[in-house]
Amino acid sequence: MSLKYYLYTHMVSGRYFNKGVKSLDSPHVGHVVRETSDKIVVFGEGDDRYDIPKDKIRFAAANVLIDLPFHEIVKNYKVSREQPLPVDKEHTHTDAELPEPADLATYEGKYPKSLFNKGVRTQDEEHVGHVMTEAGDKIVVWGHYNWRFDVPKSKIIALGRNVILGMDYNEVFKYKVDRDAPLPTGEPVEKLGQLDLPFEIRSEGSNDDDKRKKE
Repeated sequence: MSLKYYLYTHMVSGRYFNKGVKSLDSPHVGHVVRETSDKIVVFGEGDDRYDIPKDKIRFAAANVLIDLPFHEIVKNYKVSREQPLPVDKEHTHTDAELPEPADLATYEGKYPKSLFNKGVRTQDEEHVGHVMTEAGDKIVVWGHYNWRFDVPKSKIIALGRNVILGMDYNEVFKYKVDRDAPLPTGEPVEKLGQLDLPFEIRSEGSNDDDKRKKE
């Protein structure tokens, strides 16, 4: 089984990713930043986050309408923004589970463990957001107020439960980009909603090309 086929068969639909979310009495609850088989994760204003079961969705078109008033969403589904983002079990894999042959250079590059889904903090202990993907030499971080930061991996000074950046919080804004901008590799941002695996996104053929240049 090829890696390409394996990734295809383990894709999530991304039907709701990046869509605006409304309640019965509020035109803007937030935007969907993660979708699993049974819920959507919505980042709202400030540090607000709501993990909402899909069976609460009334319909979805340009926006997702939740079949509840806003206060019920807050009461039942508000969680800390700093909690790890949910990931379906079937979409979480170790390198031992990867199909053979597989180009392991696509699996987290120089880092021994995936940065995917880790919380991100600055050296002054401020919470920045979560790693949505690795893209080339950068990490794509979704943060407060639906801010997005494309931060060079060279700025990482420590890895553990969180990714620690070697900068104070105010410096992070040097790396703020438009939420809908293409990923650093040139891939459309919708790629995040199509492939929910802890893999690094790279430009097509970049791994083989780099190897050939070294040879």
